[in-house]
Amino acid sequence: MKKYLIAVASITLCCIVLNSYATDVNEKVLNSFKQTFPNVHNVSWQSLSRKYVAQFELNGVRTVVNYDFDGNITEAIRYYMEENLPMNIVLKLKKQFPDQKVFGITEVTAGDNVEYYIKLESEKNWTTVRMDNDGSSEIVEKYEKQQ
Repeated sequence: MKKYLIAVASITLCCIVLNSYATDVNEKVLNSFKQTFPNVHNVSWQSLSRKYVAQFELNGVRTVVNYDFDGNITEAIRYYMEENLPMNIVLKLKKQFPDQKVFGITEVTAGDNVEYYIKLESEKNWTTVRMDNDGSSEIVEKYEKQQ
């Protein structure tokens, strides 16, 4: 019973802390967020020295959005799997790395620029590939698996 009460108290404290972030967010940012993401629930906010950060899940995709103090999105980061990649990216990826499986994707959007950091797995290696909207790619890291 004591462990149960400690767990409930911890969860309650976390909720209070997360909700306190929302009270620190200015009205411009909140309005912008509500217009862009009207059906998102369970948002956690963080107020940093030069930006506000919203973290939430949208359609099963973990998302982090950075706002400036005027309510403009400066960067968005999404974490997901292969099924959420645009088809042109999937096709180029499969052509360039046919023997590797997609382990996970980090999509970074800043302005009109979108980059996909794709973690690939083969029998012997882990590889991270950066691709842009056009499918141009560059290997940014490659590690041998421990055997």
